[in-house]
Amino acid sequence: MRTDKATIEKVLSYIDREELARLAMDVVSIPSPTGSEGEVAKFIVDWLKKQGIEVLLQEIEKDRYNVVGILRGQGGGPTLLYNGHMDTALAGTQEDLLITGSTRPEWQALATRDGDIIRGSGIVNDKGPLTCTLIMAKALKQSGVPFKGDIILTGVAGEIGRAPVDQFQGPAYRGKGAGARFLVSHGVVADYAIVVEPSQLRITWAQCGAVFIKLTTRGEPMYAPFVEHPASPRESKNAVVRMASIVPALEEWARQYEKKHRYEFKGGTMIPKVNIGSISGGAPFKPNFSPAICNLYVEAFMAPGQRAIEVLREVNEVLRATGIETTCSLFLSVNGYEAEGAEPLVEAMEEAHLYVRGRKPEPIRSAFTSTYADLTVFIEVGIPAIKCGPAPDDPNAKPATGEMQQIDDLLAAAKMYAISSLEIVNRPL
Repeated sequence: MRTDKATIEKVLSYIDREELARLAMDVVSIPSPTGSEGEVAKFIVDWLKKQGIEVLLQEIEKDRYNVVGILRGQGGGPTLLYNGHMDTALAGTQEDLLITGSTRPEWQALATRDGDIIRGSGIVNDKGPLTCTLIMAKALKQSGVPFKGDIILTGVAGEIGRAPVDQFQGPAYRGKGAGARFLVSHGVVADYAIVVEPSQLRITWAQCGAVFIKLTTRGEPMYAPFVEHPASPRESKNAVVRMASIVPALEEWARQYEKKHRYEFKGGTMIPKVNIGSISGGAPFKPNFSPAICNLYVEAFMAPGQRAIEVLREVNEVLRATGIETTCSLFLSVNGYEAEGAEPLVEAMEEAHLYVRGRKPEPIRSAFTSTYADLTVFIEVGIPAIKCGPAPDDPNAKPATGEMQQIDDLLAAAKMYAISSLEIVNRPL
């Protein structure tokens, strides 16, 4: 470790556990589903200003912003960027019921605390980790410890996996890297980036991309008394029946897909999954009519090196084999990447983990590499990047829905980020 213990301890002494918990709860309690990040962005800007940290707002579109905070170094060292996102997968909205089917306290934009545990939408993904970077920056600022390179803090809009399709249009459906892409294409650049997405404080420098696919079957509108039920689904004139018969073929393809595209790298394993996310056909209020159209929506993750057009071809092969006429199109595609040149980040974060927790981090679980994160955006533009963020150690806890966080994990993250910052920005250029 390059940084001496006295310097580290001085900075860490300014990280207050209760202040971190309160700030995390404040940020969680501001609703910010994708497309509505404006209020939480302004809250973070005001907080940074109160700490004397330089800050600016990037307007993406009306009432949608990226927050950019800057700690200026003395010069001569690399610039390190921290990235977290402000939008949440769930916010307790009526639309959430399409996904969850019910409501639970941890899915609400209202933080609650039970001893050492905080619950609420975003405390894991990704407001809790983002808050850790804010507290880390305040500690560096207050400590007065000199450092060479700049440290950039970013809270971005539009990371959650959403995309405009059919009647679902507008800002609420522009996600999957929308904010991060705006960030890097509008002047915010760095030598290195640390994405503070949930990873159980384990480290990855590779992440999946993804495609969203829409499938459509067609039939003939028909009043129920005239409906026939042929033995073969492909002969049915009901678009929903035709689509339902395709589902088993898609599921079999999904099983083969994750085996075919499994990706091994030094840091772990990616197992890109396929998920049938939605099916829509006919009118719920008129089941006495055979529907003429049915749509099904699929996500397929992509390992580094995969191309969206190749996934589309795989799906079309599956559809042709069913013998059922189906149209197929993409409505989102983002590539997966493995970073080059991220070794200094990995080394710094491993050393920070050892210092804070007394041990090196364990290898990352495949579920945390086999998903999308804004890590890919930074790698795509040539910025070496890693992902490392707090999340419950329970293997059954899933970041998108298991929104509960141990305060001590948040504290460990803030300390690790402070140490990693000193290690990176004081390196020679």
